[in-house]
Amino acid sequence: MKPLSILLPGNPPRIEEVQIYFNQKGMSSAEAECFFFFYEMKYWTSRKGGPLRNWKSTAYQWIASLLKKEPWRFNKDIH
Repeated sequence: MKPLSILLPGNPPRIEEVQIYFNQKGMSSAEAECFFFFYEMKYWTSRKGGPLRNWKSTAYQWIASLLKKEPWRFNKDIH
């Protein structure tokens, strides 16, 4: 298995960074963990197989897609 740092232009985010980002967007830490472990299993690659260039952009799309399907997940207390 290749180290993740080889696959990314930068280093992959730490789970704490992802949790902070999701909390800032009004999402739970549990959802942040789902995102993190999903992309960790994919070695932080895009749908086309290339390395993710901007994990925050991908996380934003993840959140937008989730809220479109399930708007009740937005936590007004966090945001």
